[in-house]
Amino acid sequence: MHQLYNLRKEKVAFIIPLMMILSLVLVVKSSFFIPAISPLVIIDLLIVIPLVHYLIIRKKKKQKQSVVLILFLGFITALSVIPKEYQYILNSIQLITIPLIELTALIYIIIKVRQVVKGYKEYKSNNFDFFDVIKPICNKILPFGIGNILAAEIAMIYYALFSWKKKRLLSNEFSYHKNSTSTSVFLGFLVIVMVEAFVTHAMIQQGIQSGSVVLAILSGYSALQIIAMMRSTAKRPVVINKDKEELVLRFGILSEATISFKNLKKVVITSKDIPEKSPIKYFSPLGSATGHNMVICLNESIVFNSFYGFKRKAKYLAIFIDEKEAFQTQLLKVLA
Repeated sequence: MHQLYNLRKEKVAFIIPLMMILSLVLVVKSSFFIPAISPLVIIDLLIVIPLVHYLIIRKKKKQKQSVVLILFLGFITALSVIPKEYQYILNSIQLITIPLIELTALIYIIIKVRQVVKGYKEYKSNNFDFFDVIKPICNKILPFGIGNILAAEIAMIYYALFSWKKKRLLSNEFSYHKNSTSTSVFLGFLVIVMVEAFVTHAMIQQGIQSGSVVLAILSGYSALQIIAMMRSTAKRPVVINKDKEELVLRFGILSEATISFKNLKKVVITSKDIPEKSPIKYFSPLGSATGHNMVICLNESIVFNSFYGFKRKAKYLAIFIDEKEAFQTQLLKVLA
């Protein structure tokens, strides 16, 4: 009964703001609307309605992110229905609030990351993983999966520019980048980006400057992304976590899956080609380009994270582990 009450309250928290937004739209579109009251409508959409939603869900910490969604809906609605001669108000609000929100979010992330990193250092934890730390922090700020995108962007800058210390693997951690073709694939992508950069430079020399600066920036950022992806494969090993009874599969910042020991059926060492219509899926987003030397078979399908938080589903996963025999032996011991 209590759960049913909470469910109804959650629905009301969204129904009331949506009804308020709809009523304002109907008022603005009606023949009785006076354009001069547009500022009041904007105040209702951007302040009053988000505030009403917040007051309804203020005791639920996990749902406070939805205020951002209501505010966004209000802003989009205002852009759509408010007469153009009054949209300068929205432009002014956008000019002030967006940089302020971005700066606040950045400061919040920096403070939280510093606190978490300090905590890891104090306890001398060997399991520190920057990407694992940054994801929940970003998801607290930005709801509905947008936080995963921000986390990936921050992680790329971190792994490309700051994470240069060699990671020492623990006995339950296994690398997958040393003997696989993943590094070669990333280097191939990097060469392509460099060729594009040379073409951009040639355009500048020939006086075709429109768009050349943009292309140069995109080429530089693409190179940064590739370097980060390549380096993250060395920083984020596969982990057999005996304490939590789970296997943590990783492919840099591109893929991650947590599999309970109870869901593990068997682990097979094989490098046979995988047919196109096979139920076996490559864990790496790069597919067969990175190769595989093992297949993990599960009792039930799992949904795991791919790049930018996109979801993938599989019951059989093809992976590459540098020390495949040691990995299989240790995994079979914990499953015995």
